[in-house]
Amino acid sequence: MDRINKEYIYELINNLSNYKDTDVMLSIRKQAQNNQLPILRRPVACLLDILIRSSKPQNILEIGTSIGYSTMVMLNALGETGKIYTMEIDDKIADMAINNFKQAGALERVKLFWGDAKEILYYMEGSFDFIFMDGPKAQYLNYLPYCLDLLKPGGLLVCDDVLFYGMVADKQIINRRKITIVKRMKKFLKIISYHPDLNTAIVPLGDGVSISYKKEA
Repeated sequence: MDRINKEYIYELINNLSNYKDTDVMLSIRKQAQNNQLPILRRPVACLLDILIRSSKPQNILEIGTSIGYSTMVMLNALGETGKIYTMEIDDKIADMAINNFKQAGALERVKLFWGDAKEILYYMEGSFDFIFMDGPKAQYLNYLPYCLDLLKPGGLLVCDDVLFYGMVADKQIINRRKITIVKRMKKFLKIISYHPDLNTAIVPLGDGVSISYKKEA
């Protein structure tokens, strides 16, 4: 259970989340459980699906592939010509993601980059309609300048787990080993909330989701 909502609120939202996984996505969920890997919470999958279907992006950049569940959520919401560019630093996990994309017949529409996201972002070219950030939380600050450059005006930047178990809002529950992450996440949230080129909303869903719209000139 996440720690940003009352348990009864969490249970209600989770029970009402009617996102339908494909067979491949159900398989990925089992893989995640068997390997103790975190993946996108079902209510956040619902939100991501709605955001993509309503904004109709043609190309998506994802930071943090894991074993490919969130990638598949976004791919299912895309139009038939849409593509996703995603990145994962862990070779073993990236291998699992590639196998899952093969199983889904998605390799023509998904390009996976292996390596450190900051280094990949530095050399990334082009622009994106939609960026989903779900990599290491302490690195969100480092990724942000690149994301803002790569995001098209009128595009969306969506970031997961931004409330970090509620620690960014309540000093009394901060784990001492997580102090640096919490400080960096607080700074990240302040920047995207007051950035002159962004309109940002922070939604207390899952472990917190930020949604930022890049203003058009």
